Amino acid sequence: MNLEKNKINQIFLIGQSGSGKTTIGKKLSKNLSFSYVDTDEYIENKLKLTISEIFQTKGEAFFRSNEKDLVKELSLSTKIVISTGGGLPENEETFDLMKKNGFIIWIKSSPKEIEKRLIDSNKNHRPLLFNNNLNLIDNLESQLKKRYDVYSRADLIINNDNIDENETTKLIEKELINYG
Repeated sequence: MNLEKNKINQIFLIGQSGSGKTTIGKKLSKNLSFSYVDTDEYIENKLKLTISEIFQTKGEAFFRSNEKDLVKELSLSTKIVISTGGGLPENEETFDLMKKNGFIIWIKSSPKEIEKRLIDSNKNHRPLLFNNNLNLIDNLESQLKKRYDVYSRADLIINNDNIDENETTKLIEKELINYG
C-alpha cells in the first residue's frame, strides 16, 4: 500500500493495553513499508528495565517524561508506525505532538474483549492494570472511562472487537486511503 499521495508519514496507534497495538503496528508497518517503534519496548530497552520495574523504582512521572521525550524524538521521523503505551496520550503536550506531526488511530477494544486477550498475558508489562485492588475488568473499565475523551480525539477510530489483527490491519489500510 502506498500513502505517498496523502502525506501520512507518521501513524500513532493509541488505545488500552491489550487492544492489539503492537501486533497491528508491526503488520501495518510491514504492509506500508514503514519503520516501526513500540514506545514501551523502546523505553524498556533504553533503560534496561521492565515497565513494572520503571514504575516501581522511578515512578510513573519519570516514565511519562520518557514517553514525551521519545515522541519528540520520533516527531523527526518519517514513514513510521508508532505503537504507544496505553497512558501515553494522557499527557496533553505529548498528545499535541502526535496530533501535530502524525495521524492518530485509536485501536478501540471493549474491556471484555481486552480481558479475554490479557488473561494469559505478561502482567509485568502492564503495571497499571494488575497492581492494585481492582480486578482486571474493573481496572479496564476505569481506565477507559478516564482515557475515553483523550482517545476520542484520534483522527481515526477502529473498533476491533471480535476481529483479529489481520482484519483490523486491513480495515486501517482501507481507511488510510481515504485520508490525505
